[in-house]
Amino acid sequence: MKTKFNTRSMVLLGLLTAIVALFSLTPIGSIPIGPLSITLNVIPVAIAAVALGPIGGLIMGSVFGIFSYLQCFGIGVLSGMGATLVEINPVLAFIQRFVPRALDGFLVGLIFRGVTSLKSVRSYYIITGIVSAFFGFALFLSGMLLLNYDENGKYKMSETMYSFVTTKSLFIYTCLFIAVLCFVIGYKIVSSKNLTQIQVACAVAGFCTALLNTIFFMTALVMLFGNTDYIKDLMGGKSILLFIVSFVGINALFEMVVATVITCPVGNALFKAKLIDTPAALKTDSREEQSAEAKKNTPGSGSKNKNSKKKKK
Repeated sequence: MKTKFNTRSMVLLGLLTAIVALFSLTPIGSIPIGPLSITLNVIPVAIAAVALGPIGGLIMGSVFGIFSYLQCFGIGVLSGMGATLVEINPVLAFIQRFVPRALDGFLVGLIFRGVTSLKSVRSYYIITGIVSAFFGFALFLSGMLLLNYDENGKYKMSETMYSFVTTKSLFIYTCLFIAVLCFVIGYKIVSSKNLTQIQVACAVAGFCTALLNTIFFMTALVMLFGNTDYIKDLMGGKSILLFIVSFVGINALFEMVVATVITCPVGNALFKAKLIDTPAALKTDSREEQSAEAKKNTPGSGSKNKNSKKKKK
């Protein structure tokens, strides 16, 4: 399915750009959650990837990255970390702010296209189960982190929690159990609710937008600034994985929930309003359903079937 950028697409891009600008330049786009905050800018990126494909996601992700870099200079909502990174190296700070968001939008567009190309109903049930497994794993880690924040919002791991995390076999088996359990729950819920393929694809796109944004952003941060004194002080001697999880675990979880919950109905509404192109696989299914309904509603079709049965007898 190739995305055609017509007037409708340009209007949608302009609207989503305005939303990103509003979220970036005002406090509306940031929701404080305890000592951290979540960003709503991943939502326009997800919607652009759903409605306009990988190129649309790339464009909107790039817009998000540009505004994120401007926040480092106090344009809009100031980013304290961004301001510090710009002082260290403005070029690397731009790469760290821009590239992850652009790559995020492009890949989510490919993911949405891949999910909608599946013809087996069970396939996208399984995909939903996998997403549920990731979400359950993130929820478990975030829950552990939340228990280790003190009243001043500082992260302090207790001895019991440290023992649990460092006992690899116990930690791995626990995470696997939670992932499998959430996989089964997600699979059962989607199969019992009879969600359409477009609803599942939009939900997966929203979830992956928040997940990949966090992974790419933190990976770029560690790769580009991991050797600086600023990041070393933030890590406080913790491993890279533990630093990433403890630094963005809770707000990343909320971003996943918000992006999934909002992208699913918005994308489905755009699809029903025919404001986005219908995936090829869904076109085939809809044609088959329409032909089946036409045969049922054809006058005299029922009497012909009855007469044919009588002749056979």
